[in-house]
Amino acid sequence: MKKMMCYASKSFFLLAMIVFTFSSCKQYDEQKDVPGNLEFTFLANDFQDGLKSAASDTSENLRYHLLISVMDEDSNMVLDKEMVPLYKFSNQFVSKKVELKQGVYILTEFMVLNPVGEVIFATPKRGASLAYLVKKPLPFGFKIIAGAATGLRVEVIPVGNYTPKDFGYVSFGVHVVKPLRLYTAAYINNPMISTPSNLVPAKLAIYGPDGWKYEFRLEPKVNELIIRGHQGKYVFVVTKDSLKKKLIFWLEELRMSSPEKPLLLPIGDHAGVKEMIIKTDPDATADALITNLDADKNFGDHKLFAASFKPEPVLTVMRTTRSLMYMDIRRHLPKSATIKRVELILHVIGEIYPMKSNSDSSSVVPLYRGVLRQITEPWKESEVTWKNQPKSISANQVFLDYHPWIDCTIRTYNVTSLFVPIDKINAPNHGFMLTHHPENLPGGVEFGSSDAERPEVRPWFKVYYTLPN
Repeated sequence: MKKMMCYASKSFFLLAMIVFTFSSCKQYDEQKDVPGNLEFTFLANDFQDGLKSAASDTSENLRYHLLISVMDEDSNMVLDKEMVPLYKFSNQFVSKKVELKQGVYILTEFMVLNPVGEVIFATPKRGASLAYLVKKPLPFGFKIIAGAATGLRVEVIPVGNYTPKDFGYVSFGVHVVKPLRLYTAAYINNPMISTPSNLVPAKLAIYGPDGWKYEFRLEPKVNELIIRGHQGKYVFVVTKDSLKKKLIFWLEELRMSSPEKPLLLPIGDHAGVKEMIIKTDPDATADALITNLDADKNFGDHKLFAASFKPEPVLTVMRTTRSLMYMDIRRHLPKSATIKRVELILHVIGEIYPMKSNSDSSSVVPLYRGVLRQITEPWKESEVTWKNQPKSISANQVFLDYHPWIDCTIRTYNVTSLFVPIDKINAPNHGFMLTHHPENLPGGVEFGSSDAERPEVRPWFKVYYTLPN
């Protein structure tokens, strides 16, 4: 009887061991399928100031990235030059988590790329001339545990004037291509229509600031295009039949386009409407700056066409600044010309000062606005001051949004009403005055005047006109 009980107990124990072993193996196999996470962290003082500010930017087009290559313990490439976004939290930089299965891995490449795809930091490889500067040169191993996060601190060296060979790399030939989505449409140019409705099919060639070029076929509607995003100037060449137009845009202008506010591409000529560019210069243009803190002083040759209400650091009071301009654009046109539209192109060469939307100090809604008013009294560039400034009227005034978020310095404003009064008011026209608006709230802008040393930043006019048949 005891022998039978002993045999039964051994059998039960053996069965339990088999079940336990099978269950453990099953749990282990299931655990192997659960991924772990790999992430990289850095202290803020690991990087230069330029990276600190840019890495905290939330715009995907300004994101810094890590570029990493990882092999498993059998030398199989698991991650080959994988791009990993880098984020800033407090005084630390943290990478996006990378999922890997449980196991042992080897980090073989590690670089930091700026938003335009340039390698600015790298970890040297063992045997390279710079390897002695870091505690752990590449390659080195790490372990991923299922369901857990593995954090790695990797030392990097600024690339600067070093060569890839100094780091043990064949090359740093890596470039981040960042797609940019924009919305655009072509239309037959008619300046008498403020919102173009005559959209047409056309060919569009886009030349990027990095040398990239591509051609698109535009349909007679708002077109959604995807191009290479890159800081700088884009050249658009739009063609329809024998009509051709070259336009220049900056990256920020492209980013601001939307299905509701597409980038409109004028082309050709409509109903005999002609176009003329009239540039200002010190001899043919009268413009001057006036300010209340120097009420008797003339600034007829000032380099700025500016308006502001801002603190005066020396006198610790608020200074108000205005500007005046007059140019006889009609003397450049044929005598029989009828003006249809006038655009004023200004260049920001100083600062754009913010102001708050109301007196509540908790409000942080910024306004950036000025206003152009028609001057109704004669004035002289070499004599005008704050005290003797001419009168101006608000009829047909033009408000100017300063657009401080646009990278490019060019601002274009429709000032037709200051040359061709919409309501045909019976008032003399002696140019226009730029004032900050509202003038009792801090803010302002600084444009180049006709006396600016560089001709390219001086104001200029684009005039659309017709001639009698």
